[in-house]
Amino acid sequence: MEPPKILIVSDDSEFSNAVVRSWTDSPHLPTSFTLGTSSEFVREGLDLTIVGGLRESQESPVLKSLCRTGKSVIYISRPNGSAPKLTGMVAIPEVEGWPQLLATVAGEILERMRAVAELSRLTEMSFQLERQAALGRYMVEARHNLNNALTSILGNCDLILLDDEQLPSATKRQVETIRNMGMRLNEIMQRFSSLQKEMLLVEQQSESSIKARAIAAGV
Repeated sequence: MEPPKILIVSDDSEFSNAVVRSWTDSPHLPTSFTLGTSSEFVREGLDLTIVGGLRESQESPVLKSLCRTGKSVIYISRPNGSAPKLTGMVAIPEVEGWPQLLATVAGEILERMRAVAELSRLTEMSFQLERQAALGRYMVEARHNLNNALTSILGNCDLILLDDEQLPSATKRQVETIRNMGMRLNEIMQRFSSLQKEMLLVEQQSESSIKARAIAAGV
């Protein structure tokens, strides 16, 4: 799984440095960042954006622009300022110890994102398994019906060949060909004799694996 893509938007280089240092003290967090300013920053392809140290006149338009992307935004607000209320944004006041608090909050957000992505992947796996199980059940049912038809074909071929002395040679060869092809089909169908048991075993193992991964993902 690729590490999350983090954007830092700030007009203050010291703010960006403080954010990077807080990540350095938290080795479980990603260490790759994209930097931007209030006048120039990317908006797409990011997982989390950290905003702070902006020119006051730029705070509101920048935050609104970033929140419209639908991705999580952490805003480090001025100590005596009020943070705008925007969907998808978490505000942390710029008080003593804010870099450590930022790292903790960011870690929780990123872990939640990872868990949601893992749940989505597991849900897709479950959907694929359900489709495969439905196909397997159809094959088991088809095998039963085909076996009945093949039994009838082979039985009638044997009855016809019992009276082979009165059969024209060309007809006899045709009946033998039908019987031989029927036997080959019967051999192929016999390979599905254990399909249902194998299918149930795979389903049980897959369900156990999905549950274990979901628990490990914390969802």
